[in-house]
Amino acid sequence: MRSLGVTPYSLFSLRSEGYNQLIRINYQSAMDLRFALENETVDDVGFSPPATVQKDETVQSAIEFMRRNRYGCILVLDGEKFCGIFTERDFLCRVLGKENLNDCPISDVMSSKATVASEDILIHEALNLLHLNGIRHLPLLDDQHRPAGTISVKRAVHFLADYHPITVYNLPPEPATIPASRDGG
Repeated sequence: MRSLGVTPYSLFSLRSEGYNQLIRINYQSAMDLRFALENETVDDVGFSPPATVQKDETVQSAIEFMRRNRYGCILVLDGEKFCGIFTERDFLCRVLGKENLNDCPISDVMSSKATVASEDILIHEALNLLHLNGIRHLPLLDDQHRPAGTISVKRAVHFLADYHPITVYNLPPEPATIPASRDGG
């Protein structure tokens, strides 16, 4: 089956296994998704509570905390205030291969100029920030600049999949590439 270009008022003809088949697209779910994207906040969608460490915590202990709890990022605090984020990408680019991680504070390797948003941001605005900045985790802050949580690309995909489960969960890894034969034989 190949990907179809969708326009709102069409019937589509799909050539499949030697016969023609008409497909009618249900646009109600598309309209529901648009309404949700324009009106729901990240709080409505759900976000993860903040995983935090203090800025003087060692890199070794922060990494162990992430590994033990299976976190993709941790928010770094100065007291109660947000001062940066440390992600798996920071680990790969700034930490991997360094010596003496027990002596290095997390503040030396964190991203201090992180893109952040308020906890009441609309979901489409959060998705836009994630996409435009090429990040996987968006820290959410309250009015006093304290961490309220994070929203991840993974959570956003689950939100989108709630509206289009068959489409999202059945996409091949590269939508334009459909393998000619099954893997493994």
